[in-house]
Amino acid sequence: MLTSVARVRPAMAFVAAAAMTGALTTGEAVAATPSAAGCRVDYTIGSQWPGGFGAAVTVTNLGSPVNGWQVAWTFAGDERISQLWNGSAAQSGARVTVTNVSWNGAIATGGTASFGFNATSGTSSAVPSAFTLNGEVCTGSVTEPPPGGSTLVGNNFPVTREGAYGDNRYTVFRPANPQAVGVPMPVLVFGNGACAHTNNSEVTRALTFIASKGVVVVDTGSVDGSANGVPSGSPIPSLLTDAITWAQREQNRSGAPLSQRLDLTKVAAAGHSCGGIEALIAAQDSRVDAVVSLDSGLFADGSFGYSRAELARLHTPALFMAGGPSDIAYDNTRANYDLVTVPAVLAMHPQAGHVGFITGNQMTDGMTTVVQFLDMVLNGNATARSYILDPSGLASKSPWTVSKKNF
Repeated sequence: MLTSVARVRPAMAFVAAAAMTGALTTGEAVAATPSAAGCRVDYTIGSQWPGGFGAAVTVTNLGSPVNGWQVAWTFAGDERISQLWNGSAAQSGARVTVTNVSWNGAIATGGTASFGFNATSGTSSAVPSAFTLNGEVCTGSVTEPPPGGSTLVGNNFPVTREGAYGDNRYTVFRPANPQAVGVPMPVLVFGNGACAHTNNSEVTRALTFIASKGVVVVDTGSVDGSANGVPSGSPIPSLLTDAITWAQREQNRSGAPLSQRLDLTKVAAAGHSCGGIEALIAAQDSRVDAVVSLDSGLFADGSFGYSRAELARLHTPALFMAGGPSDIAYDNTRANYDLVTVPAVLAMHPQAGHVGFITGNQMTDGMTTVVQFLDMVLNGNATARSYILDPSGLASKSPWTVSKKNF
């Protein structure tokens, strides 16, 4: 019998026992302290036979209560799950993601959730070397979120804008000296307005701002606007998931500026307008931990080939930002926020219109909001959480209005 025991640190437990929905108003009580997190995964191969094996997995929650889980790992060989119980499995190549079913998604502190499966294999199966829970890598201990003091928004690093190594579909915005950041950097994959897949000049200023805070941004579009074989005008969400794969390769490429400088347990997808549709679909990928939709949303009539039913597949906290009634995506943004079941924030600035957050006078405010949201979700930062959720934060800055639910 082969047994593996790994401790897993999940993303912040955002879903409270009772979801709260509505606009933030003065005097509303909001818990500003994020949850401790930690968990153990016990993976046991109970039996093997020619051409297959059976395994059992138990997840023990060591941190604050969670509601909804995904456990993921990568098989070492040709294993393929053929039958699974007490969960729902998705497998792409060797990568496996198991999601809770309706009755076992909640795990109290000290509680467990278990599932088992049978799989085919042409060789003797080995125990996977690493696991993730809700997108976070196993760490072996309970992790307290960082106390006050932002880990992102206070930074101001010089930024390098360059073509992605080996793939001219992308432009990379990163701190010029990754070593100066001092810690592994989160990754943001970004889709452009109008689903522009060659030219990202419209968002250069906004993405430079985000990168200066210690985030590596991988944007669709060649660095010089030259043809790269990708048509523009319609969403291609796989461009964003491929951008995550590119970052994974760079992490391990010898001599790369970003080699071993990325924190691939902290990945977000974002996009503006048509690019926001790309982000909302790409965020269904198990590697994504947060999603930001800027002046965007899926259409009620399924325009661009994606219906609003896709929103039910989101598994991460979401930030929706709209520029007020003059924003062409204003209704879509609000409707999408209303429909999602994940923890979500709706932040609206009536003067921003459709492009103010990326090119207008609201750029600094808008991108600061994005960075604070990423700091809250990816880093568990208490100060950022207060900025996003507390009545004394963004909601107190006229003319912003902020709503939230499921936190």
